Amino acid sequence: MSPSFCFSADSVREISERIRNFSDFHPTLGIIFSSVALGIPGLASEISRAGFPVLGCSTSGEILAGKEENPVLEQSAVCCLFDIDPSVFSVALFEKHDISSFDLGSRIGSWGKETFSRPAYIVAMSGLKNDGEALVRGIESVNPPGTRIFGGIAGDDGKFLETYVFSHTGYSADGAAVIVFDQSRVEVNGIATSGWAGVGGEMVITSSEGNIVRSINNRSPVEIFKEYLQVRDEDLQDMAVSFPLLVKRPDGSEILRTFLAIDFETGSLVFAGTVPQGTRVRFSSSFGHEIIEKSVQDITTWHQQHPSADLILLFSCMARHHVSGPMVNEEISAASDLWNAPLIGLFSYGEIGHNLSGTCDFYNETLSLVTIRLLSDPL
Repeated sequence: MSPSFCFSADSVREISERIRNFSDFHPTLGIIFSSVALGIPGLASEISRAGFPVLGCSTSGEILAGKEENPVLEQSAVCCLFDIDPSVFSVALFEKHDISSFDLGSRIGSWGKETFSRPAYIVAMSGLKNDGEALVRGIESVNPPGTRIFGGIAGDDGKFLETYVFSHTGYSADGAAVIVFDQSRVEVNGIATSGWAGVGGEMVITSSEGNIVRSINNRSPVEIFKEYLQVRDEDLQDMAVSFPLLVKRPDGSEILRTFLAIDFETGSLVFAGTVPQGTRVRFSSSFGHEIIEKSVQDITTWHQQHPSADLILLFSCMARHHVSGPMVNEEISAASDLWNAPLIGLFSYGEIGHNLSGTCDFYNETLSLVTIRLLSDPL
């Protein structure tokens, strides 16, 4: 890849100074994952003066491998700047306004398809009530089968109050920031891996609309979660992150879903992705060492088939950090060591990626690893 420069920072001022102090390095693209503690509006304002396109989002923990002794950071920002041909990518910020998550995805997909005949997407989405799966399906609806889509849902240090995406043009608490690459000149690929397993008996979603679940087994989902986890109202959000629902789809496949918002008045839950009415679900859990062993195994196997990368992005669920603690460093280090490439990422509230069979989906409790490689000979 053309020259790149990655660093961490503890303030907007430090980011600005690092960007301004380059002498013989002229970035054309930036990716920044930042804690809300730094002040996203102020960061977006400073980035607007950088002079090159930037994609960014808020986090629930940051990841930077290679230069840091500990790759997992808190209440900081991680930045990666690149000097690559501006004709192989484009960056845009989308406000959701009053449209559905599917329609937002369709807008993003139409823009990407108009920009490149073979687009590949890196998407960061903000807003705690949006439907990540619907966003993915919207992008897919206007693109050819097999289109590469990766990314995640922005975090806010586990507060679940307000998340952000931003670019060199502004910021949004309810929208998406997107990089689209020309897949004929930039190979974007990746793998999603989890390790969570179902526990307990099956239940049925008896009332839902999109990602809003109103009843499970004809009972309030809030009461069912409180009863299962034995927690009070004020502790429900924090505890439930580590015990998502395992959703069984009609084709027999399974997907994890965790909620990002609670309506105590109605007893309903707003999940990060679609949970269809009539679906059979179970609670799920995992021991920390099991999810890390599974991810390292999957990453190693996948690397054997895709050994080259110029940049690694990681979108990892905040629950992986909560459950596995310091062991989460093992999967980060495995990726860094295998590809020996710059690696940055974030702990997110939902992940977009491709499974081992290449199917794109929206996940929770998952690590979505993305490899980006510039091609010397266009396809």
